[in-house]
Amino acid sequence: MAICLEYQAVYCERARVLNLWWVTLDASLLLLFALGLKVWIKIESTSLGYRLAKEREMALTLDMERRDLELQLSLLMRRDELAKRAHTVLGLQSLNPKQARRVVNR
Repeated sequence: MAICLEYQAVYCERARVLNLWWVTLDASLLLLFALGLKVWIKIESTSLGYRLAKEREMALTLDMERRDLELQLSLLMRRDELAKRAHTVLGLQSLNPKQARRVVNR
């Protein structure tokens, strides 16, 4: 009875090659996933950078508008401007000292 040992050697070699092929495929897929993740993170960080720049520009624009409105408010709240608008809009006259009475709370 003769036993052929060459068949077993070829069969074991084939199993080893298939095993290495799966390891290579797994490593390739893992590498592909890692590279895809890296690209996605880069795209997201770039997008976030553009959004941040836009928000900073909006903040500067709103700050300039706020300062402009504060300046307008300070100009409108001046005594001479209030007196002028009281005369033109409400028809009020300037205070006559003879008509005014001082009230003291005790």
